[in-house]
Amino acid sequence: MSEEAIEEFDNMFIRSISSSDSSIFTYNSRYPLYMFLNYVIENKGVVVHGSNNSSINKFEPRNSSLFNGKPIKAVFASSDGVWSIFFAVQKRKGYVGSIRNLCLSITSNKGKKRYYYFSTNNNDAPNRWTDGTIYFFSKTLFKQGGIRDEWVCEKELKPLAKLSVTPSDFPFLDKVRVHRETESTVKTIIKAILFKM
Repeated sequence: MSEEAIEEFDNMFIRSISSSDSSIFTYNSRYPLYMFLNYVIENKGVVVHGSNNSSINKFEPRNSSLFNGKPIKAVFASSDGVWSIFFAVQKRKGYVGSIRNLCLSITSNKGKKRYYYFSTNNNDAPNRWTDGTIYFFSKTLFKQGGIRDEWVCEKELKPLAKLSVTPSDFPFLDKVRVHRETESTVKTIIKAILFKM
């Protein structure tokens, strides 16, 4: 990442997130949004949560399960920008069925490599995306969930800031796969690895 990008992201963080007043801001940069999100996650002690709902002022724990299947009552967040953008812009209203997704990050001597998988059971492309919001939280309030980039907080909390996002901010918009609801998750992912559909 260039020094110019780092300086811009630092200034944006100070101006829009560090004040912790839960205000909403828009992203205006020539750099992709996911780069900004990953930078502040890795360097500013925050985690993020993507939602279609732009008016959440307080998050309360809800019954769910971790990536590994363990039940938990918590607020979920991520330490990956792309993953959170997907959840912000994938339209949930009227959606029926499963959403299959995977986010893996591996640290090597060349830096962090990220791997993604996204699949829905709805191929109605124009209607499966919507504008959304990224919520920022202090990482100190969260603990790691069932996978490296999954984070959970078991208490109610307020966001530090909110960021408006659109489907065009999601870098894999044309790479989201479609699965059959009757198909197992493992089979869906194996097919995606072995065959280009």
